[in-house]
Amino acid sequence: MSISLPVVGAGLVVAYFVTISCYRLLFSPLAKFPGPKLAALTLWYEFWYDVVKRGQYLFKIKEMHDRYGQIVRISPYELHVNDPNFLPVLYAGGSKRRDKYAWALRLFGSSGAAIATASHDVHRMRRGAMNRYFSKESVRRLEPILQRNFEKLLQKLAEYKGSTKPLNVNLPFSAFTSDIITEYCFGKSHNWLDRPGFNEKFIEMMASVHDMAALAKQVWFIMPLIDMLPDSFAESMDPGMQSFIQFRREMRNEIDEIKRNRAKGEKKTSTNATVFNSILDSDLPEHEKETERLWQEAQVICIAGTETTAWALSVITFHLLSSPEVLRTLRDDLENAIPEPSERVEINILEKLPYLTAIIQEGLRLAFGVSTRLQRVCPDETLTFDDGKTQWHIPPGTPVGMSCALVHLNPDIFPDPLAFNPDRWIREPQLSRYLCSFAKGSRQCLGINLAYAQLYLCVAGIFRRYGGPGNLGPSGYFELFETTHEDVEIQYDLFVPFPKKGSKGVRVLVK
Repeated sequence: MSISLPVVGAGLVVAYFVTISCYRLLFSPLAKFPGPKLAALTLWYEFWYDVVKRGQYLFKIKEMHDRYGQIVRISPYELHVNDPNFLPVLYAGGSKRRDKYAWALRLFGSSGAAIATASHDVHRMRRGAMNRYFSKESVRRLEPILQRNFEKLLQKLAEYKGSTKPLNVNLPFSAFTSDIITEYCFGKSHNWLDRPGFNEKFIEMMASVHDMAALAKQVWFIMPLIDMLPDSFAESMDPGMQSFIQFRREMRNEIDEIKRNRAKGEKKTSTNATVFNSILDSDLPEHEKETERLWQEAQVICIAGTETTAWALSVITFHLLSSPEVLRTLRDDLENAIPEPSERVEINILEKLPYLTAIIQEGLRLAFGVSTRLQRVCPDETLTFDDGKTQWHIPPGTPVGMSCALVHLNPDIFPDPLAFNPDRWIREPQLSRYLCSFAKGSRQCLGINLAYAQLYLCVAGIFRRYGGPGNLGPSGYFELFETTHEDVEIQYDLFVPFPKKGSKGVRVLVK
């Protein structure tokens, strides 16, 4: 009796999947870890929650922890820990090697960027060429750039005074942060503060980009395919993609222009001592200075340097206007520290104001920064996690993630976690070790010092001049317009937090 080729083929396919399933469930080094069997079997489990249901796997992971405990297996290859005290172990600094999970980095579509570099050693090399420019000392030296852009931001806010048209504050905040980071990077600002609507297309673009990134992480060929397609075809797929492709083109052009100017023998001055001039002056290997890598670095730095800080400012604005007593306490402190409202105050002075610092910390806690899990791979170390019942030994090479959103909303660390309560940071300053908006360890966000400088400058400068209803400032006050907690609370995890569908953002009337 002969057996047909299709039957043989089908049998081999079935045998393959049975073998893979048995290995993943019974013989994998991760088989001992608790978690749903379907998640251990296939990545399609995560695909369903993150792509089909849009950004919901974070919440499913939280359900897993509620059921299985503090450490769970969330895919055939990956573990997740939900214990804030494990942060310094997983995100270690110093000589501890921490690679990133290459599979998860596909969402960036920018393998040349430091943030999307899997290897610990390559990342250290790439970041080393930029560290000096983002140090606290460098941010202080370039503070005039921040102050100049902040004055322009104040002028733009004043133009809305008396208008019946509500202002989505994320737009001017994004323009402010973008103008600063582009000047840092390229020596010239993109001047979004001067554009009509503060370049509103950027916000629309980022929604499309983050949706695409969730798919790109799951389907490896998505980003390479987009890169291969003609720009005109890719732009026709989604209006946001048109802006994204234009943005990528601008990044390439900026790097090309810097290289052309250097080729002409342009001398290095204080005005062109930029991030990318610094990289080109560094001792990086020549292949690390190629345009194809540098424009990817520029893209990631400019998006990250715009988006997360602007969102934190929006969240802080909402909660201050929703909490009259908190706003009143802040404004009283600012009046004592800054007697003249229009006085330009150096950021290092603002950093010494405890209540202002507490408000920024609480705003960062609720804004998250990056909401999704950030995996680390320890290539040469067996990590040990003790959940109080069992000591779990994590095999070297295993991707292990923790989620900033779950840490920041952990009620054991932050009681009543959704409440905006700056006093918690005054009472318990040690809580700062659980604040992971900028990640931690050797892979901590490159722009942390710049972000904090922007936050101090904006929160202090704006709310020294503007109050809320019943608390008039010298320049007027802000009043929330059809904005609720749903407009700032996470509903979708698309690498960064997104609020409810259809949200129009944190909108205010300037009066």
